[in-house]
Amino acid sequence: MSVQVNNPGISVKAGAALVARRLVKFDGTYCGVGATRDWVGVTQEPRASGEYTPVRLTKAGTCVLTASVAITLGDVVYKAANGKVGKTSTGNTRVGIALEDASGDGLEFQVLPD
Repeated sequence: MSVQVNNPGISVKAGAALVARRLVKFDGTYCGVGATRDWVGVTQEPRASGEYTPVRLTKAGTCVLTASVAITLGDVVYKAANGKVGKTSTGNTRVGIALEDASGDGLEFQVLPD
């Protein structure tokens, strides 16, 4: 099981149904590849649209994120679709460095954010 180093968080009103461990924007929707605004944190709990959800800010400490592909310890990870992270750098924002392996899509792993 992945663990996170504590850091500040905020509460964001979900603009759509949200699941835990996904990159999210201030408007409470997932931040995917084509997002017009950059991500601010990682959802901590699932929430229905209109409900408030705790979001861990990703600029301090570590985060547990959801992989879109297999990730290896030490890989640089980038934004991917549906708030997940992957290894494709072209056109995507760098998120951080993997602190452990994730063997495939949908698996959670610890990241040191940039």
